[in-house]
Amino acid sequence: MNEQFEKFVAPLQELNSLYVENVEKLASIQIEALEEGINTGVDSLKKAVSVKDLEGAKSYFVGQTEVAKSAVESAVARGKSVAEIVQAYPASVKKILETAIAA
Repeated sequence: MNEQFEKFVAPLQELNSLYVENVEKLASIQIEALEEGINTGVDSLKKAVSVKDLEGAKSYFVGQTEVAKSAVESAVARGKSVAEIVQAYPASVKKILETAIAA
């Protein structure tokens, strides 16, 4: 009876572990994005406050174009990371279930 229970519970534990691992990865990506956004925003505000003349304003706006480009590139990279996690999940679940059924 105990062996049967262990065979039943083992795949559930593996599935739960896989789920938690993926939640941690996704949360980490979200935290990274939030930190980057806050840091970028504060930096931009500091630069905007330091603008004193027309040349400073021009320089600020040119710099903001680069900031936006960098933000988009980071978002695309994070999106790819999320897609990889999401795409790998079903295969991992399938492997766990196939192993459980074969046991």
